[in-house]
Amino acid sequence: MWRAILEYLQGNAGRIALALAFIWISRKLYSMFQVRWLFYNLRKQGLPVPKYSYAAGNLQVLPELLEKVPKDTQQSEAFTLLSYEFPQFDNCFYIDVWPFTEKPMLVINSLDLAIQACQTYPLPKPATLVNFFYPFVGGPNIFTDNGPEWKKARHMFISAFSAIKITQYTSHIVDIAEVYIEKLKAHARQGDTFSLDGMTCDYLMDIIGVFTINDPLNSQTGHNPLADAMKTLLAWHIRDQEMNPLVRYNPVRFWVEWYYSRMMAQYVDDALDKRFEACKHKSDKSPNEPNSLIDLAILDFMNTSPDTPKLDREFKDWVTRQVRTFFFAGHDSTAASIVYSYYLLSKNPEALTKVRTELDKVFGTDISTTGQQIKDHPELVNQLPYTVAVLKEALRLFPPAGALREGMPGVFLQDKNGNKFPTEGFFLYVVHGAIQRNPNYYPDPNAFIPERWLVDPEDPLHPPKHAFRAFEIGLRDCIGQSLAWLDMKITLALTLREFDFQDQYEEWDRQHPHEGPNPNTVSGERAYQVPHGASHPVLGMPVRVTQRQ
Repeated sequence: MWRAILEYLQGNAGRIALALAFIWISRKLYSMFQVRWLFYNLRKQGLPVPKYSYAAGNLQVLPELLEKVPKDTQQSEAFTLLSYEFPQFDNCFYIDVWPFTEKPMLVINSLDLAIQACQTYPLPKPATLVNFFYPFVGGPNIFTDNGPEWKKARHMFISAFSAIKITQYTSHIVDIAEVYIEKLKAHARQGDTFSLDGMTCDYLMDIIGVFTINDPLNSQTGHNPLADAMKTLLAWHIRDQEMNPLVRYNPVRFWVEWYYSRMMAQYVDDALDKRFEACKHKSDKSPNEPNSLIDLAILDFMNTSPDTPKLDREFKDWVTRQVRTFFFAGHDSTAASIVYSYYLLSKNPEALTKVRTELDKVFGTDISTTGQQIKDHPELVNQLPYTVAVLKEALRLFPPAGALREGMPGVFLQDKNGNKFPTEGFFLYVVHGAIQRNPNYYPDPNAFIPERWLVDPEDPLHPPKHAFRAFEIGLRDCIGQSLAWLDMKITLALTLREFDFQDQYEEWDRQHPHEGPNPNTVSGERAYQVPHGASHPVLGMPVRVTQRQ
């Protein structure tokens, strides 16, 4: 029987290939017809759609639009420019770039519509996010799941992010930060130019390693398989706006993603076995030591299956995906926010003086004692309102990411002018950077003004409610933001009085003269954001650091 089937397949291979190609093309054409029909109805209703044609959708507007921003910047910058063409619709529009996205998008640069999309309605995370995260985490996870699966993960891990639990990591963070400081001192002695973003990512990986798997990784000082695999995957990850099929479908990239994703999974798998044995024997852990994320998951497993001699395979796979998600998100955006804080303070010396004055007031002028003071009295980092204002202003100007939701039948968003926008059949892309630089919400929106976070609500400078969206708002807000805030406050407290940072973009531009029609700034900033997992400074923020006298 099998021989007859094989002979048939061999004799009809051409016909079978032709039939499969016909099916694939037919499905693609049907998908295109569905999208074009959606946009026919949108335009018929007078809703905001850029220049359109049935054959190309909105693809024809992209080349001209992309010439107005740097080639390597993130897609959202072009969308922000495009939104200005529809002032009567409160900064939103529909866009069809089929076949480069699974669904067309409703792009939202309006605070009112963002609140509706992410808070008013229970709009789910779209399945396409699983594809984005897959190389880093290996499948569905707490960030991409919806419904019961999301609630299960949130319920299991939420206790780890309480203020009391997070504070227990203070000593670990300080110890790891001291390694970071030694590396900064070495660069100060050498007087070299280096990637501050890359070095800070290594630093945050060591912190999140302790928090997730009880492993400091030591990636700042040597090779660590988990950290190196993550960095390799980030370097190979495809960007949303990449339209070159030779790059997008490069077979080498698929192999790299498979290999290093497997390496990450094995590392976390081994950590689970190690911590399971430790939890069974209550060893390798002092009474005051906080539970890492895998400890919480293992303890939950042991409570439900007390006599099981080893961890269940399905359970291990599920926990591994969650841990890898926290490892990715927990280092990536926090590192970029710290780097942008240094950058903005170097450009605004008055603000830097105010931060240093505040730190002197709280910790005294002997900077060598700051680390020990923070270990002994973690509550001191909650007495830094101006430092927090600096961090919020950095996150406002350079948010790590936007928000993506999937529309639902019967759900319409409504702007202040009474226009209603259907969501069924669309992704909803909320562009945080555009909202947080919108002059309707932030006076002098491109200026670095930490004081806007310290004035009374009646002050015109005070931002509207929910206008700060760097960690998202609502049920799907960032579960790890309390850890991120602690990381950032401790890092700035330990470094800002000891070092001066100076970016080297001018030196880079002298050595690499700018060519082509595209600009090399966004909103006047040379350190514009590029997609690298989350958003990071272009060129990794080349800097020189000097030790402050």
